[in-house]
Amino acid sequence: MMACMSDLQWNSITIEEEEKPRVEAEELREMAAELDPEDYDEPVQEFLEELLNGGDPAELRPAATMLLQDEVDLGPELAAMEVEPDEALIELLLALGADPNARNAYGMPPLHLAAQYGYDSIVDKLLAAGARLRTRDQMGRFAAELAATPELAARLEPPYHPEDDVPLPPEIEDADYEPQSATGHSCSCGEEGCSCSHHHED
Repeated sequence: MMACMSDLQWNSITIEEEEKPRVEAEELREMAAELDPEDYDEPVQEFLEELLNGGDPAELRPAATMLLQDEVDLGPELAAMEVEPDEALIELLLALGADPNARNAYGMPPLHLAAQYGYDSIVDKLLAAGARLRTRDQMGRFAAELAATPELAARLEPPYHPEDDVPLPPEIEDADYEPQSATGHSCSCGEEGCSCSHHHED
């Protein structure tokens, strides 16, 4: 594992120990050799160096997962400037076995981030690598709910699951509900005036 990353940084990694890389180690190193380390920041440089120097891909999977999360989440400012993640690096990370469903420190899976920023080709790569449409973020949302375009949202619509039909609790389902007035305000006014201090027109 990369020495610069502490065990605390793997708390969102869900890869099982017995899982194996999707691609043979030699092919992974060939993919890494095609990337220019100067194009990346220090964590990626260290990752590439360790892989090229014979590092065990199985031991690098947690680092690959974390780097995948970082690479997809460039941030709204860069997305607004049409700066997109490096797809060659993402392909390498996924080929090595990075978990496409692991949430980052903010509770966001890579698929949600790619959908939110409208990275269609990266969405394709994540889905091909096993990203699940029914994975939720920290707010309980599916990736489809964050998609940048209606077309992308339609592609990411999660499949039906029996839990979708779970009825509301009886105390909610049977509650007497009266919608608020068109002004968005409801109050009970006594003879002495409005009890909630709402201004009424004469």
